[in-house]
Amino acid sequence: MTTTPSTTIITNLKSASSSTANTLKNAGLGGIDMAGMLALALTKAAELKGCLTLIVRSTDSADPNLATLDDILASLT
Repeated sequence: MTTTPSTTIITNLKSASSSTANTLKNAGLGGIDMAGMLALALTKAAELKGCLTLIVRSTDSADPNLATLDDILASLT
């Protein structure tokens, strides 16, 4: 099954703007460091891309998981 990703996760995380004062207040009340969490999300997305790239390199072309892995990797541009 081939899909076209509707978003590019890493690019969008890099270009995320600063949160509004209300968002920061609400997040703070919930114990969430919004800026820190966005930075962590970007780091983890890049880490996931690296891991998936290594997995795809070792996946046999006949493996039915390859298409799914390629689709996920394509969404992490």
